[in-house]
Amino acid sequence: MFLASYLLLFLKKSRSLAIKIIEAALMINYYVVLEIPNFSEETVIKKAYRKLSKKYHPDVNKDPFAHTYFLKINEAYDFLMDANKRFLLHQYLHTVQHAAATNSQETNHVHQKAVAPDILLFAVDKKYFKVGDYILLQWNISNCRRVHISLLGDVHFSGTHYIKMEHFTEEFIILMTVEATDGTLYKYQIKLLYDNSNPVQAAFEKIKAQFPQVDEIHFKKESFFGMNARINGNEFKNRMLFLGTLQAICLVFFILTSLKVILFLLGLILFWLTFAQLYKRAHDTLAYKNKVYYLFVPFYNLYIAAQLFKTPTEPAVNEFGMLPTASKHTFLGWIQQRIGTINQHLTKLQKISMGSFVLLWLVVFIKASVTYNEQPMQLTNHYTETSRPSKQSGINVDYYLVFNEKYAVNVSEDQFYQIVHRKAYNRFALAQERSGEVAYVRMTNSETQQTDKLRFGVLQSSNPLLLLVSLLFLSQLYVWQNLTAPKEKSFANGYMIFALLFYLYGILVTVF
Repeated sequence: MFLASYLLLFLKKSRSLAIKIIEAALMINYYVVLEIPNFSEETVIKKAYRKLSKKYHPDVNKDPFAHTYFLKINEAYDFLMDANKRFLLHQYLHTVQHAAATNSQETNHVHQKAVAPDILLFAVDKKYFKVGDYILLQWNISNCRRVHISLLGDVHFSGTHYIKMEHFTEEFIILMTVEATDGTLYKYQIKLLYDNSNPVQAAFEKIKAQFPQVDEIHFKKESFFGMNARINGNEFKNRMLFLGTLQAICLVFFILTSLKVILFLLGLILFWLTFAQLYKRAHDTLAYKNKVYYLFVPFYNLYIAAQLFKTPTEPAVNEFGMLPTASKHTFLGWIQQRIGTINQHLTKLQKISMGSFVLLWLVVFIKASVTYNEQPMQLTNHYTETSRPSKQSGINVDYYLVFNEKYAVNVSEDQFYQIVHRKAYNRFALAQERSGEVAYVRMTNSETQQTDKLRFGVLQSSNPLLLLVSLLFLSQLYVWQNLTAPKEKSFANGYMIFALLFYLYGILVTVF
């Protein structure tokens, strides 16, 4: 404070330089913020503070800028109630007034020569803005007749105003026109630029200015399982080839095994993922981005899917997201790149847990593919066992088929009905594992030559274990992708451990 006062006295003969230095240090006339005259006493300052703080308190005033202005009011009060800071502001204001009076006298002395107005303050608190930001505009003009600001119209010679940036624009200009005492007009402007530190957000705001209904979710990061954003042609081809391969494997399993319910549900999931890629690829093209409803038209959607393989990418940001990164990976290169990316983002616990899921399905595949020596059998008997009724679960019925009066196997109600009542099969062959357990029973209709297998344990169609495991893995993928915040990691790790234990149980049941 002493240094500022000394500087003021030292530069007494150079008023303009003193004004510039002190103005740079202060920037804000806090008397203007509290809407009171310059050099007001403490009682006036306190009264104005109480009045404005009540008016703009966030609990009372629900206007979005009220909180910001409330903080500015408190800042002004704290400044003006500090005697040293107030003294420095008074020195600044006295110097400004003295300089203005001297300029006025000199002007009258030289035959009323035209003098430009004194622009004591015309500034904003930000150089860059985003949509939704509040910009504090301040001005303090003397030696003039009239002040006009483009956004506000005619205004007082000094004041403050908050401007809310509600729309996107590359640059925002505030124009102030000042009429001097001789009627001459002087124009001053402040140029604000849009904040491009986040290019994705900037692109979204720019597109939203053209298409107000655009959904911001399309400008978030694209994921394999999501429906938002865009994918380029090469990425689309690799994903479709990958999903097509999985669907072919699923179809083979559906034909050769009895896990039809599980494989049907898995097929539905793959179908949905395929549709998601078509949806995002359509948004990437100029021809089909607004015609995705074609994908819901039977048969015609096959033509659209074929077109999406060769339709070029729209070479610009559009209302469905950023221009996707160009990709030239072959299918094998794409697989390697995906595996590498996943490997980088997985922790050891996640690798072990998800690897156990893959191991479980590998064991199931091997067990379903193994063939055994089959021995012809006769269906010699059948029976049902009924549990005692209970209030919680009611009556439970188990269905059994007996072959050669020796091997009794538990089957589902539908299988029991097809074999016993409808006589859908009349020839049977039983396969045994080395342990003596029945691996499966092959059933044949001698007239139609239709065959099927009765499987048991995990491979039994009515066993929900593999279905539960598949659903658990899908939820595990969701946890991995979304629960990444520090507070969520403990829950995510706990879920990985739970899934791992469930997968290990499935492996043990399948093997033994």
